[in-house]
Amino acid sequence: MDDNNAYKLAYERERKARLAAETLLEDKTREIFKINRELKSSYDVLKKQQAMMLSSEKLATLGTLSAGVAHEINNPLAFVKSNIESLPQYYETYARLVLLIKEIMPSLSKPHRDQLEVFFKEEDIDFIQEDIPDLMKDTMEGLTRVKDIILNLRSFARTQSTDRGLSNVKEGIESTLKILNSELKNSVDIKLTLNPVPDIFCNANEINQVFLNLIINAKQAMEGRDRPTIEITSDVVGDFIEIKIADNGCGIPAEVQKEIFVPFFTTKPIGEGTGMGLAIAYGIIQDHGGDISLQSSEGEGTVFSVKLPITQKE
Repeated sequence: MDDNNAYKLAYERERKARLAAETLLEDKTREIFKINRELKSSYDVLKKQQAMMLSSEKLATLGTLSAGVAHEINNPLAFVKSNIESLPQYYETYARLVLLIKEIMPSLSKPHRDQLEVFFKEEDIDFIQEDIPDLMKDTMEGLTRVKDIILNLRSFARTQSTDRGLSNVKEGIESTLKILNSELKNSVDIKLTLNPVPDIFCNANEINQVFLNLIINAKQAMEGRDRPTIEITSDVVGDFIEIKIADNGCGIPAEVQKEIFVPFFTTKPIGEGTGMGLAIAYGIIQDHGGDISLQSSEGEGTVFSVKLPITQKE
């Protein structure tokens, strides 16, 4: 009987100890799970803050650099353009002189007349007179294009990158495409379906940076493809403006799509990409209360969708 009681007591102690251990294990498991969840949340916040810090630093540098370049180019451009604008008046005087010489040539002595005729023929004065107006016109058009590029560059990269105000997204897309003209012309077909959208309160410089990053990514994704095409659309969807940038490039694998907005993630060879372009774009759109997403199929292309809330005040 004593042995039986001793056995029961030992069993009861062992059962209680096991239950206590199981309870302790369960409590610790819950605690570890809670800590892990908090760590994950902190890590997500840290990633977003890191992306925004890098975005702000890069945009500030880009703004300062671009504004400086635009200023340095604009100064010599101004006096070159001014000088070229004076040429038509000078050419008019030259043309009148040539006409006068031709009128008085018959009255000159034969040696002088022959000398002028030889000179006109050897120097092809008639062709020069025909060609100069076209040369001046083409030069003025070229200088006007350079001036437009400088104006767009200065508009694109404002020195105060944190300023926000009313801005038109459609105009931002057009401005960004002008900046990328040399990068895209003769290599990519651009199709625009930009429906009218209302002005929104935003940082135009940052939003243009998003468009620039997405368009450059689209171009790079189409390298080696036949008839590379980028389609850009803008629409109003509910309380948001939606901009879609689609390409017919190589597409993005499903496993890569999960990491596409992670800072420093890149599939490019070492030295060809920092992995920050899309991370910066994501941070900027999130900071504006918007959303950026993508749909992609390998071998068929990718569509990035940017949604920005329609707000007219801070």
